[in-house]
Amino acid sequence: MNLKKDSTTTTHTPPSPPSIRSKNTPPPHAPQQSKTKYGNDFPLHTVYLFNLYYEQLHFNRLFFIVQHNNLNVQEQIIIRRDLRYVGADITMIRGSVLNAVIRQSVTYQNLAPLIVGPVAMISSNVSEEKNPKLVSDILNIINNQKKLLLMGGKLDSSLLNMEDIERISKLPNKKQLQTEMVGMLSAPAAKIIEILNRNPQSLVRSLEMHKANLDKKS
Repeated sequence: MNLKKDSTTTTHTPPSPPSIRSKNTPPPHAPQQSKTKYGNDFPLHTVYLFNLYYEQLHFNRLFFIVQHNNLNVQEQIIIRRDLRYVGADITMIRGSVLNAVIRQSVTYQNLAPLIVGPVAMISSNVSEEKNPKLVSDILNIINNQKKLLLMGGKLDSSLLNMEDIERISKLPNKKQLQTEMVGMLSAPAAKIIEILNRNPQSLVRSLEMHKANLDKKS
């Protein structure tokens, strides 16, 4: 689906997990219809879920939609633990409510076709400085769990399909890119300095040889 869009052992310090809102604390109010199409009030739990999903979609850097296939409680605990270790979280969702949230968003409307069957959302607001390999780490966790299927999602304000996510997961992090760019920019200057240093030395050697030949003739 086309969406727009060293051998040295080191100790890995996990990034801080994203803030997990208590179920007793209502999420910020999101724009929504106040009545059903039949003129009835929405159930309070549905309103809570709508606001929660709205917050997760709009206020997280990363938002992935995954299908899940009969995950048991133990499997959910393991996945949630692994994701929190890299700075993300997973929430089992009601597809109809998430669909309502997405339909009201101009930016993220193209995510709607991804909500098929039982789905969950993986979200994170961890910065690249805290975990430069966030997308790669999340993708590895999903691929290691045969009951999860990544459908697509968004990073910052860009919609991503599977090809986009795979490509991003293989990109070097920002620090590596900055180092490579500095190297590329400094290479021409270093080359010029090398030439400037090399040519006078060659000229001096040529003059010395010429002087030696003149001395022999005299």
